[in-house]
Amino acid sequence: MIDKKKILIVEDEELIRKVFVEILEYKYDVHVAGNGDEGLRLANEIIPDMILLDIMMPQKDGFEVCTILRDNNKFDKSIIIVVTGLSDRDTRIKALKIGADDIIAKPFNPIDIRTKVQLMFRLRDRLLGA
Repeated sequence: MIDKKKILIVEDEELIRKVFVEILEYKYDVHVAGNGDEGLRLANEIIPDMILLDIMMPQKDGFEVCTILRDNNKFDKSIIIVVTGLSDRDTRIKALKIGADDIIAKPFNPIDIRTKVQLMFRLRDRLLGA
C-alpha cells in the first residue's frame, strides 16, 4: 500500500479547517493546526508534503510561518499554498517572494481546492521524478 501524501492545514477559522478536511481527507493524510505556532510544531513532527497556510492568524501570521519553513531545508520539498482573504497585489507578491508556491483566495470553491492540490502534487512529482 502506498502511503498517503501528508497535508497540513494551518488556519485559525474552525469552519474553514473543517471544509479543507472534508475536501481532502478522501485521498490525503490531513493534519490541522489552529495557529502559526501550532502549525510550525506540527510541521516539524510530520514533515508535510503540502501546507495550506492562512495569512491572518494569531501569534505567528502566515508570512512569518512561511519564512520560517522556507529557511529550514527540511521543508524544501514541501509545497506551500497560501490561503488568504487579502486580495491585494502586494499580499500576493509578498507571499510568493517569501517562498509560497501558490496562492488561493478566500472565498474559494472546494472543487478548485481539490484540483489545485492534485495539480501541485503532479507538478512536484514530475519535477522530482517521483
